[in-house]
Amino acid sequence: MKSIMSSRRGLAAFLLLLTGYLFTPYFVTNLYHLHILNLAGIYTLVVLGLNILSGYTGQVSMGQAGFFAIGTYVSALLMMNWSIPFWSASAMATVMAGLFGAVIGIPAMKLSGPYLVLATVGFGEIVRLVLLNWTPVTKGAAGLVGIPLPTVLGFVVTTEEHFFYLILASLLAGVFIALRIADSKIGRTYRAVREDELAAEAMGVNINRYKISAFIISAMFAGFAGSLFGSFSGVTSPDNFTFDESVGFLCMSVIGGNRSIVGAVIGAFGLTAVSEALRVFQGFRLVIYGGILIFTVIFMPQGIIGLFKRIRGNFSVKETN
Repeated sequence: MKSIMSSRRGLAAFLLLLTGYLFTPYFVTNLYHLHILNLAGIYTLVVLGLNILSGYTGQVSMGQAGFFAIGTYVSALLMMNWSIPFWSASAMATVMAGLFGAVIGIPAMKLSGPYLVLATVGFGEIVRLVLLNWTPVTKGAAGLVGIPLPTVLGFVVTTEEHFFYLILASLLAGVFIALRIADSKIGRTYRAVREDELAAEAMGVNINRYKISAFIISAMFAGFAGSLFGSFSGVTSPDNFTFDESVGFLCMSVIGGNRSIVGAVIGAFGLTAVSEALRVFQGFRLVIYGGILIFTVIFMPQGIIGLFKRIRGNFSVKETN
């Protein structure tokens, strides 16, 4: 009975927050602040995929910016060079990112720990260097300018307010899909692989297949986010997809709580806001991220979402007593 009441309260709180967030553009009149919220929504999609990979399967990746870049460039080039509509280009970009996820996931079957991290770092840097040097296609360091705007039901998305609702709808769909995956047989198998690969394999789980599928899902989330980012920003260049971005995504995942889908939302929005607030210290961004990450690992190993659960648990114990 208590669990039912708790779930109902959680659902009511979520619906209340969602209703309030829907009216955000009417209260946040500063376009810069609205722009930051839109960026945070896009980054959340990237971190959702990273949480499935790192939090649920236990495979740490620092190449998420590479998949993000693939989604951005594939979608933008399809729209600019072949006049393909946004949603078709976005779907193709998502699939292409998933294919690259499989490519990096296959060698990852034989790697773990720091070796896997180094492999994903290398992948991200290779993607950035290809974008930088494949000048006839990607325009090199100059990047792409004039990426077409998305169209929804014949309506062209142009303003920050329009993008707010497009990104919100995409984010809700992404959270729903991620929650379905986490609560499904696939999600339970991911957690089994994370906890003990030998035990999972002894139970008949195909470890390699699930590891590759986690990379593919993570890459597809980042690829779709990249297609949104390209049309949202209107311009892109290899400088948008550096190693720093991958570090930022990993920090968002860990700080929010990488073993929770809600943690991805908290981490992405929270760290994006902190990053903008500390923009004057841009040269020390990685140092600040490192400090926040160390603090989180030591004092909040389950991230902010874990801290909330602990506090709620303490209140429940007090109410029982």
